[in-house]
Amino acid sequence: MMTNRFGQFLLAVTVVTAISVTASAETKVTLNDFYRPFDRSEITPQNMQSWPYYRYASMNWDDYGLFGTVPVMAADTPAELSVADPQFDIQQEFGEGRTFVESLTATQTKGFLILKDDVILGEFYDNGFSREQTQLLQSSSKTYAGVIASKLIDESRIDPDATVESYLEDFRGSKIGRVKIQYVLDMQAGLLPATDYHVPGGEAFMFEAEQGLKQGDPIGHRKAIIETRTQNPPGEVYTYNDKNTDLLAILAAEVTGLPFNKLLSDLFSDFGATSNGSIALTVDGTASPSYGISCTLRDYALFHQWIAQGKAPKSFYSSVQDLDKDLLADSEKGKGMAAALGTPITYGSQGWYLPEHEVILSIGSYGQVGFSALQSGISVVFMQDWEDNAVTEKLVDTVARALFVIEQLGSH
Repeated sequence: MMTNRFGQFLLAVTVVTAISVTASAETKVTLNDFYRPFDRSEITPQNMQSWPYYRYASMNWDDYGLFGTVPVMAADTPAELSVADPQFDIQQEFGEGRTFVESLTATQTKGFLILKDDVILGEFYDNGFSREQTQLLQSSSKTYAGVIASKLIDESRIDPDATVESYLEDFRGSKIGRVKIQYVLDMQAGLLPATDYHVPGGEAFMFEAEQGLKQGDPIGHRKAIIETRTQNPPGEVYTYNDKNTDLLAILAAEVTGLPFNKLLSDLFSDFGATSNGSIALTVDGTASPSYGISCTLRDYALFHQWIAQGKAPKSFYSSVQDLDKDLLADSEKGKGMAAALGTPITYGSQGWYLPEHEVILSIGSYGQVGFSALQSGISVVFMQDWEDNAVTEKLVDTVARALFVIEQLGSH
């Protein structure tokens, strides 16, 4: 039986998901668009993130990133995974009048996995996705960058209270150069909000041309970050912008003398990745962790299990869980998200946090969402193919599913 709290939450989700969905470009999309057959020759840079093409392009990003990708290597000693019997029952009731698996298919879930102590408690694949296939994580990649920067903070190689220009000489005198690194980590650097991915000339739209997500007229990835405009003084407002994350990769490469994909391979080794992945390159030939990591479903679950087990850098946890410095929860965006999710949500060091549940999240465009339950050490991950970068009702449903699983299995 569901608790009253979850029953009320899921009822709210059911109401929300009954709303018809339209893409932000004001083009109505339907499930016919998602399931429509197509030939790979139809996929272009202009449509590769649209239905039906994205369901294929997203799990073959090495072929579609406009500036290519570089490999991220599996762990030297991969995790030895086992599969529980029985598995989590995806046919059980979830919400009003539907099963758990019906909820999965309603949000175009191609991969779902529950992991605890290297035991797979539930695993689901659909829409052409398989165990060996990689999937582009989109902005869930940002949490990997936050963890790598936090590792360098723990090693005293990066001072979070130092400015960007104290490490990067060519940033000296720029607005972003004078910002503290902790503000960059927390999306508090004062940059313009970058959610206008579909608006030609918009902040996010233009930067995607630098990242290989769109065709355009790039000026240079690093140059675009140096010359970025600001809207608020640092440390005063939460504003989401990919340039924060890609700057962290530049910083990490500078202080270590290593390319970011090598640092990412080291992280894959830390959490026991079982397969190789990749990371997309920018027009400069450098890595873009604001969106560009591809990995298998199992390795995404291993990453979140590693966090759930308390094995990530200490400064990562202290930052993500520091509610006093959070600027998301009290913002209009944060209040809106909390109202939709039915629980407060905060942000720090490129990770999202549900303080009432002690769960750390990574959230990526089109439905790549991972959960680390700190109390139980369980991870729950989803790879999905939504029709737009962000679809509120589908994120709400995904969070509800994860909390449902964590409550049901977390104590086992």
